[in-house]
Amino acid sequence: MRNSIFLLLIFLFSCSKENFDQTYITQLEIQPDIEYVAAHPPAKPDQPKDIPALKVRESNNEEYHLGLDEISGFIFEEGNRYNLKVQIIILASPPIDGNPKTYKLLKLFLKNR
Repeated sequence: MRNSIFLLLIFLFSCSKENFDQTYITQLEIQPDIEYVAAHPPAKPDQPKDIPALKVRESNNEEYHLGLDEISGFIFEEGNRYNLKVQIIILASPPIDGNPKTYKLLKLFLKNR
């Protein structure tokens, strides 16, 4: 009986899947103008149709939009082009209605007008 309980516990723990956040550091290029993008589905009825966002190009050439306040420690001033070194964390358990990634400013490389 003890052996079967022991084997059952080993089986349960070996099948459990551990979720860990994944972290990487990359460079982002941010365009000088705010762009307005449509809300991602499922958008709420009271949500604005056009949301102000930053156009971002990651060092791997992937382009996407981020909210104006999504990069922790960074304040955007329209008219400036930025190159940032950021830490990106891909959340193992993201919020249902939020971004699966978090962004943290590590270094501001360039600021041109």
